Amino acid sequence: MQKTALVTGGNSGIGYATAKLLKAKNYAVTICGRDAARVAQAASELGVASFVADMGNSEHVQKLVAQFADKPLDVLVNNAAIARFMPLGFCSSADFDEFFNINVRGPLDLVKGLLPSLEKARGSVTNVSSAVVNNGLANAALYAGTKGAIESITKSLAIEFAPIGVRVNAVAPGAIDTPIITKLGVDEPTQAAIKAHMETTIPLRRFGAAEEVAQVIVAQLESTYTTGAIWRVDGGVDAS
Repeated sequence: MQKTALVTGGNSGIGYATAKLLKAKNYAVTICGRDAARVAQAASELGVASFVADMGNSEHVQKLVAQFADKPLDVLVNNAAIARFMPLGFCSSADFDEFFNINVRGPLDLVKGLLPSLEKARGSVTNVSSAVVNNGLANAALYAGTKGAIESITKSLAIEFAPIGVRVNAVAPGAIDTPIITKLGVDEPTQAAIKAHMETTIPLRRFGAAEEVAQVIVAQLESTYTTGAIWRVDGGVDAS
């Protein structure tokens, strides 16, 4: 029987690369995202199924869960998240709620709703965290806080779900060459300067590619004696 996979935020970056690799490995892949046009385009390019859902909207999450009702699910990749960088003094209550609803509550609700499907397949969950959890970054308190929560949740759920054969792990990417850098709110020359400076702080002296993170995610999914692990994909930053 063909294995099944759901990748949230699968229309770009790490999610897109992961969906592409899983498709190449003959998984029946579904991607989701909140921008209908971008999701449709990505699904067409990849040749996969798609669903439009905002992880910060509980009704959307439940409708997504319903797509897998009574069906086994082998793989869930919780990749969808928002990343905006701002000084704490500019963070509003609305910002706080949006970050935690999309980056924490949404993935947690999705795992909860899909647990029967994951149990049927003795499936695996990979949550996408970030290197900022262990390496401080100015103006990233909300983003880092949500990713820290994801890592703690990953370890707790790994223990909770072990008796039913469902594995839960996380990857923590560092500087990856994805559209996230455009969210810094600066022009292209400034973005290039920021990137060049960041590369000097990375032991491998370069940004990673989304495909390199996807390779680690798939390796983690297929590593059947691995659960509760946080795999760093950061060019050596956490070791330095």
